[in-house]
Amino acid sequence: MKLDAQCVISLRDQMRINAQQSTIDWIRSLVDEQVIYPFRKDDKYDFRVFDSPQEMYDAIKEKDQHQENGISRMLATYDWKFKQKGKPEDNQYWNVTIGDFSMPWNLQLPKDKATKNLSWAEQKQTIDEIGSTYTIQGFDLNYAAVIIGPSVKYRDGKIIFDPSASCNEKAIRNRTLADGTRMKFGETLLKNELNVLLTRGVNGLYLFAVDEELQKALKEAIEKIE
Repeated sequence: MKLDAQCVISLRDQMRINAQQSTIDWIRSLVDEQVIYPFRKDDKYDFRVFDSPQEMYDAIKEKDQHQENGISRMLATYDWKFKQKGKPEDNQYWNVTIGDFSMPWNLQLPKDKATKNLSWAEQKQTIDEIGSTYTIQGFDLNYAAVIIGPSVKYRDGKIIFDPSASCNEKAIRNRTLADGTRMKFGETLLKNELNVLLTRGVNGLYLFAVDEELQKALKEAIEKIE
């Protein structure tokens, strides 16, 4: 997972989901305003918050077995280590690990020769991997299951972005502008990352948050469905 662009790009207009306007507004409020409002019932769009990443994976795998409307995949914020070259000392793969749950990051499992030249999401084995912003950006899924990692938290009624909890080097380090000024763009990059992930699912979005307060707020938003 590597980001080569030198500029910070806003991705707020990437909305391709098949949902009511209230659902689109809810996602926009979460990302742009960093607030979580009660979720209004949407018969067109399948939105759920799961109690564990394993439960979410089981649900997305079931959806993927019925691909009449497209492909479904697991995604996550870039909050777990990944290197394109080399393997971790204690494992065969770079994994997204949360408690007893562990799945490989994208681009690691053996590829089928017949599909190896397709995009990441179109390859059969990737149902057992977790995609990042860099492998899913620009690609629409039927259902997207997103693990929101520790770089996104909920404090005092607001979502906050914590670059120190990210494994994205672009979010952690300062950038040098054309005039030589050093600036931090971590929070902006993390916000854009979350936006990309939350807008991949055309017909449904499944969520699980590592941060306990964020998970609680998301669950409460669902419980208050109008």
